[in-house]
Amino acid sequence: MVTMPAPASAPSSPPMLHVRTVRLEAPVALRERIPADPSGVWLHQGEGLLAVGAAAELTATGPQRAGRLAEDFRALAARARVEDAMRVRGSGLVALGSLSYAATSPRPSRLVVPRALLGVRDGEGFLTVISTDGPVTQMPPVDRVFPVRAVAADAERLIDLEPHLTPDEYQSVIAEAIERIRAGAVQKVVLSATMSARSRCPIVLGDVLARLADRFPSTWVYRVGDVLGASPEMLAATEAGALRSRVLAGSRPVEDDAPLAEADRRAFRHDAKERAEHAFAVASVVESLERIAVEVQAPAEPFVLRLPGIEHLASDVTARLPQHVSSLEAAGVLHPSAAVCGTPRAAAEEVISALEGLDRGGYAAPVGWMDARGDGQWAIALRMGHVVDAHTLRLQAGGGVVAASDPVSEHAEALAKMRPVLRALRD
Repeated sequence: MVTMPAPASAPSSPPMLHVRTVRLEAPVALRERIPADPSGVWLHQGEGLLAVGAAAELTATGPQRAGRLAEDFRALAARARVEDAMRVRGSGLVALGSLSYAATSPRPSRLVVPRALLGVRDGEGFLTVISTDGPVTQMPPVDRVFPVRAVAADAERLIDLEPHLTPDEYQSVIAEAIERIRAGAVQKVVLSATMSARSRCPIVLGDVLARLADRFPSTWVYRVGDVLGASPEMLAATEAGALRSRVLAGSRPVEDDAPLAEADRRAFRHDAKERAEHAFAVASVVESLERIAVEVQAPAEPFVLRLPGIEHLASDVTARLPQHVSSLEAAGVLHPSAAVCGTPRAAAEEVISALEGLDRGGYAAPVGWMDARGDGQWAIALRMGHVVDAHTLRLQAGGGVVAASDPVSEHAEALAKMRPVLRALRD
């Protein structure tokens, strides 16, 4: 479905978009120009995209939501008139998107084509403007659309926290999942915890995102619609038919952001419980990719990905996609992997529905961007919060549960994964 910021009598056919991208001569520091309330953010290692406004918005629900959004965007792109002086990833016509985790979710999945977009690729900056009123004959100064904005000075803010479940209640949920696994109902299930964080003063989302970008530059810092966060897990990144999917499963929280000791890291890499959890996740990605791609390859051994506050077992799976499959469609096929759901998938989904008791919304679902060629990057919406209102974010995080799991450790892992957004809110 295509919706526009236009009167109700607007025609249902895709709007005509006029897109113009120009090169910026002066260097651009994206982190310094994040708007206070951006319509889209995608940052990684200082590069990426910032977006404001919405020239068009596509929404879909149900089991085929990713495919429907991809098809609607193709129709939109086919009518667009694009003048692109850069012709790099992220220039020209681009949409940022967020899917809902569950096919039954009442929250629509969406793609948003911004009114203006500021990007950096390979050190070069560019500005894109999208018009629904005819060709873009004059580009606005970048400082007017994306002015340099100072992030509020560090000062601890008062945040009221309200968990959906008490520690004892959440650990009881984990214990119930372990019982179901040992009874043979499922091999692995990923259960999440939810916590509302309410600030005494209004939350400046741009400040939260800038702090995340400062502290977690190796993650993908994102904001689309009601989700924001800093994801370490790339579900589907595509370029000219090549696809890469980073699988994270198996985690070790660490205190005070210190790295694991080398002996502890070796024990982590060889821990039977963590290796089993990781193997389930890699196998689920490989199995899904083999339905749509060729030359699917997964490494024999995972590596340890080090992030502040936590370390993960990680594997990069690669493949080649046929020309007609877009990055969003690939992400839709891969979602949900065993890393965020469990295995077998259908059985794990039943356990999640029975034990979590809340719609996941955009949590653990694909979030990212796609261009008119179908290339793009789709991470998994982790280390995240849902924007509830001007004062409140609903934080959500979880971990994989297998037969050898311990409820207290699983609870500690979930809390560790909430810490990045909570810290970005507080200071």
